[in-house]
Amino acid sequence: MTLLDIVIVIGLIAILILIGLSGQNKSETTEDYFLAGRQLRWWQIGFSLFATNFSASAIIGLTGAAYLTGIAIYNYEWVGILAMVFFALVLVQVVRGSQVYTIAEYLSQRYDKRVKTAYSVFIIFLIVFIDMAASLYAGGLLLSEVIPELSMSGIIFLVMLLAGIYSVVGGLKAISRTDIFQSLILIAGALLISYYTLKATGGWANMAANTSPEALSLIRGSDDRAVPWTGLLTGIPVLCAYFWLTNQNMVQWVLSAKSVPEARKGLLMAGYLKLLVLFLIIIPGVAAAQIIPDLADADRIYPALLMELLPAGVLGIVLAGFVAALMSNTDSTLHAASTIITMDFVRDKNPNIAPGRLVWIGRLTTVAIIIVSAIWAPMIGNFGTLFEYVQGLLSYAVAPFIVVYLGGLFWPRANSSGAIAALTIGGASALSVAMLQRLNIIDIHYLHVPLPITALSLLGLIGVSLATQRPDVEERLLWVFNREKNIQKSDLWIAFFLIFLTLGQVYIFR
Repeated sequence: MTLLDIVIVIGLIAILILIGLSGQNKSETTEDYFLAGRQLRWWQIGFSLFATNFSASAIIGLTGAAYLTGIAIYNYEWVGILAMVFFALVLVQVVRGSQVYTIAEYLSQRYDKRVKTAYSVFIIFLIVFIDMAASLYAGGLLLSEVIPELSMSGIIFLVMLLAGIYSVVGGLKAISRTDIFQSLILIAGALLISYYTLKATGGWANMAANTSPEALSLIRGSDDRAVPWTGLLTGIPVLCAYFWLTNQNMVQWVLSAKSVPEARKGLLMAGYLKLLVLFLIIIPGVAAAQIIPDLADADRIYPALLMELLPAGVLGIVLAGFVAALMSNTDSTLHAASTIITMDFVRDKNPNIAPGRLVWIGRLTTVAIIIVSAIWAPMIGNFGTLFEYVQGLLSYAVAPFIVVYLGGLFWPRANSSGAIAALTIGGASALSVAMLQRLNIIDIHYLHVPLPITALSLLGLIGVSLATQRPDVEERLLWVFNREKNIQKSDLWIAFFLIFLTLGQVYIFR
């Protein structure tokens, strides 16, 4: 790294922190701190969703996976776009209209506190040990390569400190302000690395000519290591449903919207931005196999590209974009976990607690999460590639909660006994499959796991709910078709064109 690169990185990080600390409201309420006063506009939501999703772990993990297996890993992204459209057109009305702080609070109102507690504990575990830790590990991996004088633990601590400064002080408003700037920086950085990578291979035509057709194909055989077509049908839709429909890290931006139309437009905007991932992350990973072949650790390909290809100044911009991605995911994830702990546990135990005190408890909770995540993050290197670590764990874990959440939204007959049965049966099934895998009794691709667990969980929800008392559910907690008639025609056309572009990408790279 040259002095120019260092100056660029430090300067852009300083601007991010100043943006995050600016415009503080001295009379904060819990709604101000945890949901930005429910006043975010569509472009703030769109940039924040994209910045939160376009994390350091996504950059490192997707590039490494593309380096090993080709563009099939993009299947997670385009299915995710369809999930966002579904959220925007079908679910946003009831989710935004429920006026809750967290998905767990919704589950408490829809079912009971047992379901809420199970979900809260589960999501906190995923946030701390998967979302947060994976992002920090990715950041430490890259920055320790570029700046060998710094240890991975030191880098992780520094990033947590920088992101924690404004997220602890300013809450979701501060995070939304920084996400716009972070999104622009990380897109610029990703564009530069994509340009220099393709340039090193002789351009797109030359790169494609020297790449196997399978590496540039989204639809693979049933025995494919990365994404078998059977897994594309049975596993990825479940994972995307978790990430975009039930993950507090993402749903908090919809809950913070000024109105339902603003939330809907924000989701669709993020979907359009997500179309760029194929060209900003996936394609450079495929091209990298021609530039730096036979790299032992695929997760190190992104830092290798930076050091191998980028001239002075450009390296600083790309590094700043990477740090921006790392901070944007870290701040949003910190805030999501803090909101769950504070609003679903502390407020539940002390319903009369003053709003100002809740805000300070939220800040202290954020600091505690920083410490735990920073301790765990370096251990991720023991679990294979970063992408396999994240997706493998989620494939076993998320299906029962998706069944309970969506079942509660769409089926009025679902009750708390059925929800507990679904969580118990689904959890036991997932644990059984994992143990059989561990003992080498069965050998199953992790993308083939979610569907059978979903089916068993759904049978538990339906069977036990029908066998027990019908619940009395408020209409605001249920999806009702008539409520969706107020969707603006412009939003429908925007959604239709997004679907068209998404499926167009799939057709071209099939």
